Amino acid sequence: FPAYHFYMVVPMLMIVAVDVGLFVPLALPVSALAIAGMVRMLRRRPRGWVPMAWALGCVAFLVWPVHYGMAIKLVAVAGLIAMPVAGWALGRLSGLPFPGPALLSAATLLFVFDRSFNIMGGNLMSTMAGEFAFALAVPACLVYIGLMVRGVETGRDRAWAALLLALTGLCHLLVAFFALVATGVALLLRPGRATLRWLAGTGVLAGLLAAFWVLPFWWRSDHLNDMAWTKLTRFRSYLWDRESLAADFLANDPPLQPVLVAALCGAVLSVLFRRRLGMVLAGTGVLLLLAFIHLPEGRLYNGRILPAYYLCAYLLAALAVAEVLRLSGRLLDGLAGRGGRGLAGFGAVACTLAVVVMLGLPLRALPGGSMDGNSYRWLGLETEELNLGRSWARWNFDGYEARTGDSTGGGWDELRAFTATMEVVAEEHGCGRLMWEYNKDLTRYGTPMSLMLIPLWTDGCIGSMEGLYFESSTTTPFHFLVQSELSVGPSRAQRYLPYRGFTLEQGLEHLQQLGVPYYAAFSERPVSEARAHSGYTEVANSGPWTVFLVADAPLVEGLALEPAVYTDVGHGAWLDPAVEVFQDGSNAVPRTVGGPDAWQRVPADGEPERRPLPPVVVSDIEAGVDSVSFAVDRTGVPVIVKVSYFPNWKVEGADGPWRITPNLMVVVPTEESVSLTYGRTGIDILAMFLTLVGLVALVVLWRRREPTWPMDAWYDVLEGTPDVDAALDRWVDRRATERDPAVQDDQVDQDDGDDGDDLPAELGAAEDPGQSG
Repeated sequence: FPAYHFYMVVPMLMIVAVDVGLFVPLALPVSALAIAGMVRMLRRRPRGWVPMAWALGCVAFLVWPVHYGMAIKLVAVAGLIAMPVAGWALGRLSGLPFPGPALLSAATLLFVFDRSFNIMGGNLMSTMAGEFAFALAVPACLVYIGLMVRGVETGRDRAWAALLLALTGLCHLLVAFFALVATGVALLLRPGRATLRWLAGTGVLAGLLAAFWVLPFWWRSDHLNDMAWTKLTRFRSYLWDRESLAADFLANDPPLQPVLVAALCGAVLSVLFRRRLGMVLAGTGVLLLLAFIHLPEGRLYNGRILPAYYLCAYLLAALAVAEVLRLSGRLLDGLAGRGGRGLAGFGAVACTLAVVVMLGLPLRALPGGSMDGNSYRWLGLETEELNLGRSWARWNFDGYEARTGDSTGGGWDELRAFTATMEVVAEEHGCGRLMWEYNKDLTRYGTPMSLMLIPLWTDGCIGSMEGLYFESSTTTPFHFLVQSELSVGPSRAQRYLPYRGFTLEQGLEHLQQLGVPYYAAFSERPVSEARAHSGYTEVANSGPWTVFLVADAPLVEGLALEPAVYTDVGHGAWLDPAVEVFQDGSNAVPRTVGGPDAWQRVPADGEPERRPLPPVVVSDIEAGVDSVSFAVDRTGVPVIVKVSYFPNWKVEGADGPWRITPNLMVVVPTEESVSLTYGRTGIDILAMFLTLVGLVALVVLWRRREPTWPMDAWYDVLEGTPDVDAALDRWVDRRATERDPAVQDDQVDQDDGDDGDDLPAELGAAEDPGQSG
């Protein structure tokens, strides 16, 4: 624990929690107690009862075990479902008057069903493409921003803000960057010693809470793979009109231009009406726009900035509509004496319904709607536009079993037959990894990544060479190089690699280097050439697939040549020189980072001396999820373990392990029995300790009394802006007085009787003359 160094840990833990539940005999009493607690809170409604009720509801739900597939589905959509609630909470926490919170909630729907992007994160299509962790982070981020906007002024809610900021980062780091940018803008709007103290305390506590995952992530970032995403440079398209997008099925829907115009109005109205949240969103949006344009090409792909930019625009546009409706209502109050709140409420409902209809038409999900050819009709409205999110969700959630394939093959029956065949092959020839030929037609199984589930279907016996989280392993680029050599239609998903076309011989060498004993192909050329090659032995057939056993591909074996240690290459610069050695084939002298003093040292561009090693027999190889063990007939000879290198691997009975090309491990046995285990390092233990300290600090902060007085600031930008809201209130009061002079007399009497009630109890008592001396 945690299971992932380089992938967001909380979403995966949520899946496990929903799947496993509690010990079944405890589920019933825990559920009953949680429900009883919610009923009690609904009756008494103590301060903070809403989040407490949500927490108890989650407990009541989580105690019951749920099927793993259902758990994935529930967690995948949880962020999308929670987003409107989080939008409402953002408005409430930041002090927006009615109908602001409701319209912010509606604005999140525009973001969720945005059709202009499908992999950037946050919307329905991105979630269906796999970015559900991003969608989970957004609600936490919105609630944090609401708490932060209130906290920089009042000093309250530091514990909740820290918890939400930590949760945001643990769900998705990119969304946490959005939260931090918003925090910086809020600080610029109201700097001061107390503000800095509140933000620093919140940030430090959030860092401590997230340290168990974030600290090892940062510490081991040299081992994070860079997929070399290309910077998006069509700035006008992505930031203004969205007329040139990444795929044909993407569309400028909702239309961005009117949204941005409304967002600009929202920023202006925020200044006029002193809405701190609107000013924070406006400043954040501008900074994100500049970052999208000026961020250099690198590990952080500028396309991932777009969701936060669009979300800021939608929220600001909703704020503009809310302020116009509220202004209209206050004007009606002043002119007619009543009806203003009803007008604002009616307008908010009308706007929300308009949003629902606008989004529901391309989703083709409105009640009573019908299809007429390619057109969708509802109450006289008609459209041929299509939001693929709905059909994408159905495709995903129907599961592999619902896939039927086509006239050329595919479908669940074919996939299940192939996995059953691999189970039989494993029983006859042993467990090991499988390299399968790639082709986009694999989508007929449900996704071209469907065979990544081979380990699940075979209970971990057959491993898939390709894995979903490409950034999490620096073996990924070498996999794609081999895939290109062994596939007629490879994906070549990682950019800037020296890909070769189909070449079975070099593919064989690389499979042997990586310790991959199985190769499955379905295209005519790979199958026919492999059948004619002595390095491949046909062992099974299933549908279009032919499975081959790869010769001389053990998981552990002795090296033929002594490795050479790089003198000028560390873990962070490993890829390019390692790829060069890998492409030279099995005759190249392997290179390492670190090693015994006796090994030769060479620079990256140097040619090492070829030093043959005596043969060593490796036997009794056993591999588990986090362990490898074997025996050797002689010590002191380097042995390569064909498992991806990572610093958490430790060895007993040998020196090492060291990183060796392409991205494996090499050890020098000091005993005949050697075992490697994947465990925790010092940085992991330190990170967990820091999180434990953070949890203690969180409890202490929760128990501390909240401030009841606004914090001082060096300056507040809001105080230098026109207070149109206050002027409007005074005008409404004056109009009410003109209509009924008795209103003013009642107000004066009330003010006289309430003197001191707005002060804290301690100050009110101290200033009461009857209590002095």
